[in-house]
Amino acid sequence: MHDASEPIDSYLTSRFGIRLERVLLDASAGVADPALAGSVRTACDPVGAFAYEDGGISELYQGVLTLEGVTYRYRCAVFTDAGGARFLEDLGEIEAVRWEVGLVVPRHVAAS
Repeated sequence: MHDASEPIDSYLTSRFGIRLERVLLDASAGVADPALAGSVRTACDPVGAFAYEDGGISELYQGVLTLEGVTYRYRCAVFTDAGGARFLEDLGEIEAVRWEVGLVVPRHVAAS
């Protein structure tokens, strides 16, 4: 299977100026960038966590990202340090699982 993270990241960066890492971090926090409304949807659920002695925590998530009609399934780990800074620690394979194709047909304008 092909990991789609690089093409997704490139698309998000060129079209919206937002990296895939930011989209997934926001999704894990339950927020979404308004600039992505209508083009990008995310949903994820926590599936585990590990606390470190220094106060940091690593949380595991699984979710879906829908981008322009293509839905991808992913797993990721988010590390939050003792100061509250969050980082994408690991992105497991991200793969397309559903495609929705839309076709816009212009209305025919009758000649007068």
